[in-house]
Amino acid sequence: MKILRNRIIVDNAVVEGNTIFYKVREIGNLGLLQKNQVELFVRYQGSENVDWGLNQVPQSILLVSISLYLLPLTWFYNVELVVPEMDKVLYDNLSSINNAYSKIYGPFEKAWGGNVSVVKIVENKLINEPKYNKIVFFSGGVDACHAGINNPGSRTLLVNIPDIESKAQNEGLLREEKFSLIKNFSKDVHSDWLLISNNFNLALLDSSKIQSFLEVERKLSSAAFHFDGFHGIRYIFNMCCCAPIAYHFGVRKLIMGSGFEQLEDKSFINQDGANPELSDSISFADVRFTEQDGSTTRRSEKVRNIIDWCRIHQIRTKLWVCFEDRNTQCGFCPKCVRTQLNILCAGENPKDWGFDNFSERKFTKFIKSYHYQDGNPCWWWDNIDTIDQNKKYPYCNDLLHWLKDVGYRDYILRFTPPSSEGLFIRRICRIRKYPYYIKTIVKRLISQ
Repeated sequence: MKILRNRIIVDNAVVEGNTIFYKVREIGNLGLLQKNQVELFVRYQGSENVDWGLNQVPQSILLVSISLYLLPLTWFYNVELVVPEMDKVLYDNLSSINNAYSKIYGPFEKAWGGNVSVVKIVENKLINEPKYNKIVFFSGGVDACHAGINNPGSRTLLVNIPDIESKAQNEGLLREEKFSLIKNFSKDVHSDWLLISNNFNLALLDSSKIQSFLEVERKLSSAAFHFDGFHGIRYIFNMCCCAPIAYHFGVRKLIMGSGFEQLEDKSFINQDGANPELSDSISFADVRFTEQDGSTTRRSEKVRNIIDWCRIHQIRTKLWVCFEDRNTQCGFCPKCVRTQLNILCAGENPKDWGFDNFSERKFTKFIKSYHYQDGNPCWWWDNIDTIDQNKKYPYCNDLLHWLKDVGYRDYILRFTPPSSEGLFIRRICRIRKYPYYIKTIVKRLISQ
């Protein structure tokens, strides 16, 4: 294996309590890291039944997440990734992982790439009597809740990793809301929970520089890359920061929710960072992504399944789909709108399922003004196809029948973005929340 001039070196992981610390160094002039040496962490916080035991986990497993997160750099740059130890199963699968990602995001050319240099390859085996049978990844969204209700019980560990999202922050209202969501949902499905935090997305790579390079120099133009770019390539790799916990508890099955897209008679499995083909390519020790829940179930059906399950168990759960860093969902971004329509089509009030600011009047006005836009027409079609013309809905009945009459094609053609004048007026109206500024403006007007 050739030794390359440009190198990224990972030091041994250090465990302190519930946290793993890493150091990553760059040698060369590519400037892929935000600094020449970056300090990183992965932190675990869970229910009282979850005992860590991270000190008992081998280095080769502690290093799984950071090794995978950095792996894509070796596909696109003439760089050598140096790792002190690597699990043998993972090491043997590196070429398969590359092939899967090349198929979805590429094709990648071999001439672009560098290599992975491992000082020590270790064969790891899980314990024979695991504490949990499976890890189910839980974000609070529709796909995650559906995976949760399909895999309930004390032998399941729910895992939430807020930092896999592109807009994640280490602190903030959204983080606290995610914390609350998994604790409450775990009670509903009688499972233990685990919240994993890391600073990989925030602190490690110069992502904008890499994104530009892949667009301009490597000319990646696949549907998957166009949809979610370099962030999508890192998405499942970042989920693998669950590796030390999976190994410690002997978990062999990793389960995540999947988005199924159908447009009329054509069905698609999500061509993005959560594609099943990508997750299927990743394994370490005896741990594998064995399932993507709901990979052939339409979103509208998932919402009905969740609501029906909650009715049977006489509970309610939040469906959290908004990425805004706040403790209430905005209600008007594409994911909020499509999910509220799913809930309305199921005969329920979105306010009872996590959309605290839902208003029939405002929501109806927004939709009827042709202001709802979604990147994929399948979500329009899915909701409109679900509407029963012979049914009277308890909430937004007139709106739903109006949508059915318009149809998804005409709605898309007539879409008009909200006017900038209206946005300006709304901003002016918000000044009332800030009395200091009102007082200052009044004083200045009087002095003139």
